[in-house]
Amino acid sequence: MAACTGSIDGHVIDDTSHEPVNGASVTVGATAEIETDDKGHFFVSGLCPGELTITAGRIDYIAASKTLTIRAGALVSLEIEVHVINNEVIEVKGHAAPPTSMRSTAAVTGEALEHTRGKALSEAIADVPGVALLRSGTGMAKPIVRGQFGRRLLMLVDGMRHRAQEWGLDHAPEIDPFTADKIEVVRGAAGVQYGPDAIGGAVLVSTPRLLTTPGLGGEVHMIGFNNGLGAVVAARLRGVPTAAPKFAWILEGSAKRLASANTPDYPINNTGVNEWNVGATAGYRQAHSTYELSYRHYQAKLGICSCLRIDTIDDFYAQLAQNRPSGVDQFESDFSVERPYQEVGHDTAMLHAHWDSGRFGTLTLMYAYQHNLRREYEQARKATTDAQFNFRLQTHELDLTLEPKPIHLDDHWHIRSSYGLAGVAQVHAYNGLPLIPDYDAFSGSVFAIARLIGHDVEFEAGARYDGLARSATIERQDFLRLVRSGQLDSDACGTLTDSQAQIDCKSRYHTVSASLGALRRLSDAWDVKLDLSTATRPPNPDEQYLNGTSPTFPVLGYGKPNIKAETTYSASATTSYHHEKFTGEASAFVNRISDYMYFAPAFDADGKPIFDVLIRGSFPRFVTRSVNALFYGADGGLEWRPHAAATLGAQASLVRARNTTDDTFLVFVPADRYRATATYRPPAWRSWHNHNITVAGTYVAQQTRYDLAADFAKPPAGYFLLGAELSTETTVKNNAVKLALSGSNLLGARYRDYTSLLRYFVDQPTWQLALRLSIHFGKSE
Repeated sequence: MAACTGSIDGHVIDDTSHEPVNGASVTVGATAEIETDDKGHFFVSGLCPGELTITAGRIDYIAASKTLTIRAGALVSLEIEVHVINNEVIEVKGHAAPPTSMRSTAAVTGEALEHTRGKALSEAIADVPGVALLRSGTGMAKPIVRGQFGRRLLMLVDGMRHRAQEWGLDHAPEIDPFTADKIEVVRGAAGVQYGPDAIGGAVLVSTPRLLTTPGLGGEVHMIGFNNGLGAVVAARLRGVPTAAPKFAWILEGSAKRLASANTPDYPINNTGVNEWNVGATAGYRQAHSTYELSYRHYQAKLGICSCLRIDTIDDFYAQLAQNRPSGVDQFESDFSVERPYQEVGHDTAMLHAHWDSGRFGTLTLMYAYQHNLRREYEQARKATTDAQFNFRLQTHELDLTLEPKPIHLDDHWHIRSSYGLAGVAQVHAYNGLPLIPDYDAFSGSVFAIARLIGHDVEFEAGARYDGLARSATIERQDFLRLVRSGQLDSDACGTLTDSQAQIDCKSRYHTVSASLGALRRLSDAWDVKLDLSTATRPPNPDEQYLNGTSPTFPVLGYGKPNIKAETTYSASATTSYHHEKFTGEASAFVNRISDYMYFAPAFDADGKPIFDVLIRGSFPRFVTRSVNALFYGADGGLEWRPHAAATLGAQASLVRARNTTDDTFLVFVPADRYRATATYRPPAWRSWHNHNITVAGTYVAQQTRYDLAADFAKPPAGYFLLGAELSTETTVKNNAVKLALSGSNLLGARYRDYTSLLRYFVDQPTWQLALRLSIHFGKSE
C-alpha cells in the first residue's frame, strides 16, 4: 500500500471580488475539517493516494467543492471559489489581511502600543529595529529610520501626508500619539506608493475604526512621571446610536503638562511641555460604501533649553570641554516655559469616502486640509511680547485610489492592482526675521502598482510620476545674502533691479519612481522577500530658500534655490520566520543617493568650520549642497518563547553612511544599537491577571565613523540603559482596568547621544518612573 504522504496547499476566495475568505470551514474527505486563516489559506498533509473531495464554505457563503487526485509525496495547489449568500457578506473575523509588504516593515499595535502610552509619537516606535531618535533642544524628538529623517521620512495619518515645518531639528511631528490604534514603520524607499517624500521610508499612523454595531465604549489613560515631573491624561469615546445604526462617532482628547527634566547632576533648563489635543470623527455606513469626516487639533508650547545660546566662538569650544553647561547654577526644573520657546498649532480636517462596487473593485477618495501655525520666541527685552518668527502653512490634498477586482488567471495565479491620482496645493506665509520666504506650491502625481500572486510566490511592480511647481517670493536683502554666500547665482531668478524690493524664484520638477519586489514562502512560517526601488525627490522649500537662524535652529543656514533633485537607488532583502515558539526577522539594505541634498557645516580655506557673528550671537554656518551618498546596513530582531510564561528577545540595528563625493562620513547617522528583553508572565491571582514583568537593556555604541570638522567635537562615549516594567490587569464591573509601573535609565547613567542636538551642551535625562492607569469600558470591536 502506498504511503500517505500527499498534501494540499489551498486558498478559499470570494468568486466575485477574489478577496480571501477567512474563517471558512474546509472539509477534506469524509473526516478532516480545518479553518482558513486571515489570508484564506489552509494546508493539509498526510493524505493517502486516490481521489479526494474538498469542500469549503462559511455561514455567509454557499459551499463549493472540488475533487482532486492525490499522489504519494506530491503537493497539490488548490483554489476554491465560494459565492456569497444574498450578496451580503457577514463579517466573521474582521477584515481580510492586506497583502504582505515587499519592504521591511514593523508594526506597534495592541498590547505593545498600550505600553507606550504617555510617550511622544517618535518614542513610541523607538524600540523598533532600525529606528533611532534625533533629539532636540526641547527634549522632543524625530524618528530616524535607517539613517533617514525629516524630509526623507514621510509621516502619514490614515493615508494623509502630514505637512508641517519639517526642516528644524526641533520640529517634532505635530501628531497626538493617543490617536493611534496602530503605528507601522516602513523601512526603505516607498516612493511609488507614498510619494517622493518617502525616499527613506514612512511612518504610518492608523486611528481606531468606528464601531459597526450599536453601543458605547471608550478608554481613559492617566500617566504620571517623576522626572520631567508631570502627567498625561487622554480619553476616547466611541459610539453607534441604536436609533441610527448606520451612523458612528468618536470623540477624543489628551493633555500633557511636564516640567523640565533632570540629568544625574542638574536640570535641563526651560524644557517644559504644555500640550493638548482634541479630535472628533463621524461616519456613515451603507451596504457598499462608507463615509468618514474627521477633525483634529494639536496645540503645544515647548520650552527650548537656554543652554543652546552661543555668545562667542571661544565660548562654544570652551563649552565642549566642560562636563557641565555654562550657567548651570541658574538652571531650574519647573513647569515654567520662558523665552526661548515655540508655540505650535496644527489643524487637520479630513474626508474619506469608500465605494465598493464588488464587480469592478473599490474606489477611495480622500480630501484633507491642514493648517500649521508655528511661532518661535527668542530671548528678548521684557517689553517684547511678540514672536520673532511666524510661520503659517496651509495644505490642500486630494487623493483618488482605485483597486480593481483581482484578475483570476487559474487555480495558481491571480493579479491585484491599484491605481492612484493625487494633487496637493500649498501656501506658506512667513513674517519675522530672515529665515524662510513666502511661497506657493502645486503638485500632482499618478501611480500604478500590480502584484502577481501565487500560492508560494508573489511579484510586484510599480511606477509613479510626480510633478511640482513652486514659486517663492524672496526679499531683496535675503536674495543678496544668498548671492554673497555663493549659494545662488545673481541671475538664477531673473534680474533684480535697483527698484525691486522682492524677486520671484520659480522652480519646476518632474520626477519618476519605480519599484520591483518578490516574495517567496519557503513554508507556512518562513518567507524571504527582495525589494528594488528608485525614487527622485525634489528639494523642500528650506533646502532651496533657508536664509537665517531661529531658536529651534541654532545655526546660520543657507539653502540653494537652484539645487537639483536627488535620486535614490535602493535594494533591501528581508527574511521572516513566525512560529509558535520562535519569531524573527532580519533585513539588509543598501541605498545609493545621487545629488544627495546635504545640509552640513561650511568650511573656510583652511578646512575650519565658519562661524558668523550676528547681533543675536555666534552661529556655525551650514549650507545645502549636492553630494553623492551611500547608506547601507542591517537590522532585525527575534523572540524566543522557551516557556508559556517567558519570552526572550534581542534586536540589532547597524547603519553606515558616507559622503562618497568627498570621501567623508555623513553627520547625524546613528551609532550601532543593540537591545535585549526578558518578559515573565506570572499566573493569575484572584481577579488580577495578564501580569507582565519585563526587563530591557539597550546598548548604544560610540559612533566611530565621523568627520571631526563637520561634527565640531568627538562623538560621546557609548552607553547602556536599563529599563523595566511591571503591569497587571483586572476587571471591575465588566470594565478592564490596567496598571503599569515602568522605569527608564534605572541605573542613572550619565550619557550624551550622538544624534541629539543637546550633546554639545548638556547630558540626557537620568532615571524616570512612570505610573500608568488605563480603563477600557463599554463596547469594543
